[in-house]
Amino acid sequence: MVNYLIKQLDIDQYYLICMDYNSVLNYLDEIENEPLIRSNTGNLIIDQLLVTGNGKNRFLACMFSHGEIKLNTAKNVNVTDAFKRISSELFNQNLDALKYSILTDTQLDLIRQGQPV
Repeated sequence: MVNYLIKQLDIDQYYLICMDYNSVLNYLDEIENEPLIRSNTGNLIIDQLLVTGNGKNRFLACMFSHGEIKLNTAKNVNVTDAFKRISSELFNQNLDALKYSILTDTQLDLIRQGQPV
């Protein structure tokens, strides 16, 4: 099972989704060594749905540059349903990650349907 997934959204915007209940900080060294992070500079949007639930702390954004995630730039962000839909698609491709999650049955059904949570 993977612990996180990274996806490039735009030339300087990247998306990281936690695929387990651990904080991304637990995987910081691994994430910073990912090819997309090592070879680019930009904004990293982080979805922590399985870590924090579907509340105000779910999404974070921070800057990164060539393998260094700049934690001092991290802040909570509000995102559109388009980002939540990306997460649902990624979770749908990795349903095992949801097996023992904190999500409600309703949230799990929405993800299985490809709907934003």
